Amino acid sequence: MFIVKILLFLIIFSLIVMVHELGHMLLAKKNHIGVNEFSIGMGPVLASFVKGETKYSIRLFPFEGEDGISEKSNSFQNASVFARISAVAAGPVFNFILAYILALFFIGGSGYDEPVVSGVIPGYGAEEIGIQPGDVIKKLGKKKIQ
Repeated sequence: MFIVKILLFLIIFSLIVMVHELGHMLLAKKNHIGVNEFSIGMGPVLASFVKGETKYSIRLFPFEGEDGISEKSNSFQNASVFARISAVAAGPVFNFILAYILALFFIGGSGYDEPVVSGVIPGYGAEEIGIQPGDVIKKLGKKKIQ
């Protein structure tokens, strides 16, 4: 069971890192900044392929790493300030988007609880006016309960 939890953690953590790095890469490419490598993780390469000028790879450790400074004309250092800011900010922004989508998914899938009375304390006002366990609350004063 412990191994399953570790594997689940690594899968979820890798997804978060991948979305983060995808944000950096997409905005960098949109702003014509060269992307040498799109890598999930760091350390030894487990699998990779090259498409265009970018090497796509999966590495052993699911942590974020940075590569060195490039002297190419389309390098990060030679890009405009706006292009650099947007490429750097895109990682956290994509994580917020992922969190929002997952929140919608989990909240939407969990349904809602009806306002049902679970119990009444003897001697208090609810018992005196006839509220009983199992009653569904439809209005509170003049306000309808949704």
